[in-house]
Amino acid sequence: MKKRYKAGLVLLILLLLLPAFWGCTRNRWAVTALHTEPITEEAASVWPAWPALALLKTGANPLWFELGSTGPVHIISPAAAALPDFKPWPHARHITGILHWESFLVMLVNRDGFLVFKKNGNDNGEELLLYRVADRQFWNDYTAESLFIWDDRPLALLYRNDFFSPPAGISPNPQVFTLDTLSPIPIGYNIGAFRNIPAGSEAEIVHKGIDDYWYYRVREKESAEAESQYFRTGGLDFPGERINVEQWRASYRSEEPVLNGFTLPPLDEGFTYTGFAIFENVMIASWEEQQDAGIGAAGFMLISRQR
Repeated sequence: MKKRYKAGLVLLILLLLLPAFWGCTRNRWAVTALHTEPITEEAASVWPAWPALALLKTGANPLWFELGSTGPVHIISPAAAALPDFKPWPHARHITGILHWESFLVMLVNRDGFLVFKKNGNDNGEELLLYRVADRQFWNDYTAESLFIWDDRPLALLYRNDFFSPPAGISPNPQVFTLDTLSPIPIGYNIGAFRNIPAGSEAEIVHKGIDDYWYYRVREKESAEAESQYFRTGGLDFPGERINVEQWRASYRSEEPVLNGFTLPPLDEGFTYTGFAIFENVMIASWEEQQDAGIGAAGFMLISRQR
């Protein structure tokens, strides 16, 4: 049985360690492994236009965050997370992608939006600003598991996942969203390759293959008997050609994670790391509490590479 902490303790941690306010700069706090400090007006500048949550000062001790309903919450370890009920992975709030874009590191959060990291000023790369660019009122109804770069933009694909239950609600319109440094929320983006997808069907996954072609999967949502269709295109501006499932499977890259001798902090039983990235002088990794196809708590960890 999962160990659960009293609601009062969780609330106390939230209030003391990470007041994740939207649009308020004077009361934001910088989280460190030992103490908190106010974010300066200079650090929370108007560019980019995303809500800045915290100034993260990394060190030898890891900083742990849980994905809460209103944004990341600082916790002492994954075992101290609120531990929500397990949900099938398409419906759970967890990190589904991490990539570098220009001077930022971008994370995709299922059912929520984007988290973005940016180096703070001219320090040694161990201080990062954390932003949340989300529209949970819209995104909460959809699964987002594809994060990719096209047209020099980070893009996320939203769809109704029907693997565990019939699709609910209406088809997302648009299906693709991107970050814009001038917008505090994700904005819609038009993908030419999806232009000919018939009504009632949705693109579900898109990725760049080992042959540098783009691949995407489409599924009709109004029929339980519908089969997935697979397509390949030289660029996402144009609809792709139909391919078979064997060609789809063969398109995926098989890459082993490379930590370059760096060891991630250990996790308690039932928790696992799901992805990582090196950004400036910081190692950032996503983690989840997993049980079969279900996910409970989820979040991310930061630690200095100079420890």
